[in-house]
Amino acid sequence: MPTHFEPQESPFRNPLYGQQSNPARKQLHHRLSPFNPTAGHRGADAYPYVLTTFRLTEHHTAGGMTRTVPYLAEVQPEMFCEVAPALAVERGLQNGGWATIITARTAIEARVLVTDRQRPLRVQGRQLHQVAVPWHWGTRGLVTGESANDLFGLALDPNVQIQEVRGATCDIRPGRRPRGRALRELVESYPHARAERTAHPHVHPEEPKR
Repeated sequence: MPTHFEPQESPFRNPLYGQQSNPARKQLHHRLSPFNPTAGHRGADAYPYVLTTFRLTEHHTAGGMTRTVPYLAEVQPEMFCEVAPALAVERGLQNGGWATIITARTAIEARVLVTDRQRPLRVQGRQLHQVAVPWHWGTRGLVTGESANDLFGLALDPNVQIQEVRGATCDIRPGRRPRGRALRELVESYPHARAERTAHPHVHPEEPKR
């Protein structure tokens, strides 16, 4: 039977099972990559929005090969985030302006694209907003931008060991992110949680348990 698990970071409790997240997931514990508190834990309300990533037609993988192509760089020139009009009003975001997206790992800045594509969802009786970011930017190329993957924690799925970069939680605020020590102070002002210890965190699903 298929089983539903919430991601490592979720604004909602698992409505079907007492087990919140996949017990076979692999969590990499590091002081520089803490996890956001998940639903039901203290501090979870500091990250009220779902963060997700997506691809663009004009860029390939992380963008290292396409941000150097003038024709492609011209049509997708800058890192951006997509938000719903209602979220823009709620958080004071301006279309074309700057936004700072924050998790327990770091904060990045991106241009704001207010779009009806990001429709709010109704989940467990309340409205849920999503912040969607493309994952094709980095520090090199004709066009550069901050990396979406920096926002995500190191929770890996149990089959192919890929980190969860399709679903996490975040906060978003208007304006550019701070620099230097001020950036670290901003991130540290938000709560973080240690990952739950799983029964066999370093055992591949196909390996026998010892």
